[in-house]
Amino acid sequence: MTISRFPSAKRVVALSLLFGVALLAAGCGRRGPLEPPGGAIATPTPTPTASSDVTDQMGRPKNPPITPPKKPFVLDPIL
Repeated sequence: MTISRFPSAKRVVALSLLFGVALLAAGCGRRGPLEPPGGAIATPTPTPTASSDVTDQMGRPKNPPITPPKKPFVLDPIL
Protein backbone atom coordinates (compact mmCIF):
# COMPACT_ATOMS: atom_id res chain seq x y z
CA MET A 1 0.00 0.00 0.00
CA THR A 2 1.46 3.33 -1.02
CA ILE A 3 0.73 6.61 0.71
CA SER A 4 0.43 9.56 -1.60
CA ARG A 5 1.76 12.92 -0.46
CA PHE A 6 -0.65 14.81 -2.67
CA PRO A 7 -4.38 15.03 -1.83
CA SER A 8 -6.81 13.60 -4.31
CA ALA A 9 -8.78 15.87 -6.62
CA LYS A 10 -12.07 15.02 -4.87
CA ARG A 11 -10.66 16.07 -1.52
CA VAL A 12 -9.34 19.36 -2.93
CA VAL A 13 -12.73 20.14 -4.49
CA ALA A 14 -14.59 19.27 -1.28
CA LEU A 15 -12.30 21.42 0.86
CA SER A 16 -12.51 24.35 -1.55
CA LEU A 17 -16.32 24.14 -1.58
CA LEU A 18 -16.36 24.03 2.22
CA PHE A 19 -14.06 27.05 2.37
CA GLY A 20 -16.28 28.93 -0.12
CA VAL A 21 -19.42 28.23 1.90
CA ALA A 22 -17.65 29.44 5.05
CA LEU A 23 -16.70 32.70 3.31
CA LEU A 24 -20.27 33.23 2.14
CA ALA A 25 -21.62 32.62 5.63
CA ALA A 26 -19.11 35.06 7.10
CA GLY A 27 -20.51 37.83 4.92
CA CYS A 28 -24.06 37.47 6.24
CA GLY A 29 -25.44 40.09 8.55
CA ARG A 30 -27.78 43.02 8.86
CA ARG A 31 -27.04 46.12 6.86
CA GLY A 32 -26.85 49.41 8.70
CA PRO A 33 -24.69 51.51 10.96
CA LEU A 34 -23.02 50.06 14.03
CA GLU A 35 -24.59 50.71 17.40
CA PRO A 36 -22.59 52.97 19.72
CA PRO A 37 -21.19 51.41 22.90
CA GLY A 38 -23.16 51.75 26.14
CA GLY A 39 -21.15 54.63 27.61
CA ALA A 40 -20.87 56.62 24.39
CA ILE A 41 -21.17 60.37 24.53
CA ALA A 42 -23.96 61.64 22.33
CA THR A 43 -22.89 64.10 19.67
CA PRO A 44 -25.04 67.19 19.21
CA THR A 45 -27.28 67.07 16.18
CA PRO A 46 -27.77 70.16 14.05
CA THR A 47 -31.14 71.82 14.15
CA PRO A 48 -33.20 70.80 11.15
CA THR A 49 -33.99 73.39 8.53
CA ALA A 50 -36.55 73.31 5.79
CA SER A 51 -34.01 72.20 3.19
CA SER A 52 -32.40 69.49 5.37
CA ASP A 53 -35.66 67.59 5.81
CA VAL A 54 -35.56 66.20 2.28
CA THR A 55 -31.91 66.47 1.22
CA ASP A 56 -28.51 66.22 2.87
CA GLN A 57 -25.73 68.83 2.73
CA MET A 58 -24.72 67.80 -0.78
CA GLY A 59 -28.27 68.12 -2.11
CA ARG A 60 -28.83 64.37 -2.45
CA PRO A 61 -32.15 62.91 -1.23
CA LYS A 62 -31.97 61.33 2.22
CA ASN A 63 -32.63 57.64 2.76
CA PRO A 64 -35.57 56.73 4.98
CA PRO A 65 -34.61 55.54 8.48
CA ILE A 66 -34.05 51.81 8.93
CA THR A 67 -36.58 50.14 11.19
CA PRO A 68 -35.90 46.67 12.63
CA PRO A 69 -38.40 43.91 11.80
CA LYS A 70 -41.18 43.22 14.30
CA LYS A 71 -40.90 39.42 14.25
CA PRO A 72 -37.75 37.75 15.62
CA PHE A 73 -35.25 36.08 13.32
CA VAL A 74 -34.16 32.44 13.74
CA LEU A 75 -30.53 33.34 14.49
CA ASP A 76 -31.27 36.20 16.96
CA PRO A 77 -30.48 34.09 20.07
CA ILE A 78 -26.94 33.57 18.76
CA LEU A 79 -26.32 37.31 18.62
